[in-house]
Amino acid sequence: MTGALTSLLFVEIAVTAVALAMFLWRGFLDMKEDDHLILDEAEAHLDREQAVIRRRVNVLTKYIHVVGVVWGVLAVVLVGLWVVQSLSLI
Repeated sequence: MTGALTSLLFVEIAVTAVALAMFLWRGFLDMKEDDHLILDEAEAHLDREQAVIRRRVNVLTKYIHVVGVVWGVLAVVLVGLWVVQSLSLI
């Protein structure tokens, strides 16, 4: 049981690191995104760049939700195994 608990702890740490990296990357992309642009024909390339940034942020947000669910499930399983192991030692 201890080996499984240790393995799950390492997986949890890895998922947490991935989630943190994704949050940082989304923050970096959000810094590049402008809330309001007034564009004329000469600045049409800025509109295309903003569309690409918005699309990347939206895709990344979906992956962040998936990683969040995986992280939560792993946390519940990890705590459950820890409780079961603690109760079996008593």
